[in-house]
Amino acid sequence: MKKPGKKENKCSGKDESRLDAESSGAERSSPSEGSSGATEQSPGDETEFPGAEISAEAACREENAKLRDQLSRLAADFDNFRKRSARQMEENRKTMLEKVLLDFLEISDNFERALKSARSTEDMASVMNGLEQLSRQFDSVLEKHGLEKIECEKAVEFDPHKHEAVQHVETFEIPDNTVFQVYKSGYALDSKVIRPAMVAVARNPGEEEDEKREE
Repeated sequence: MKKPGKKENKCSGKDESRLDAESSGAERSSPSEGSSGATEQSPGDETEFPGAEISAEAACREENAKLRDQLSRLAADFDNFRKRSARQMEENRKTMLEKVLLDFLEISDNFERALKSARSTEDMASVMNGLEQLSRQFDSVLEKHGLEKIECEKAVEFDPHKHEAVQHVETFEIPDNTVFQVYKSGYALDSKVIRPAMVAVARNPGEEEDEKREE
């Protein structure tokens, strides 16, 4: 009865030693397997995943959409500003025109009264006096709004910036290249000539011949 028991103990001892050897070999091999697994999956390989590319593309599309929205809003604001400016300029123009026309309506009223008075009177001196007053009133309204008549008298030196020569008159009455006669008055708006005076310019025949001889 004792012999079989001893054999069983011997066998169990051999099995235990074999199991210990296998377990120790597995423990020795486990670090190498873990290290090999770590080399197969490196941190740099994460950027190669398609999810990262998709997220970057989505961010670009979102930013593009925001910029397009901002651009459309700016374009709409500028268009509204342009329309408001145009309306404001038109309102200012109408306001200034209204003021000018109201001033000239006063002259029109006085002109009508002068006509009625001229039809019913034989005193031409009073008619002329009324017309002169109307002329002075008209000039004062023009000056009020920045329009001045260009002073142009006979024998004044011809100025191409203020005068327009429509005729040359050969004469010794006045010096050469001076205004001989004014056909139409000129006007300047805030020192800017908007219509030159139309004049006849004097030309001395003798001086012209002397110039030709010198040439």
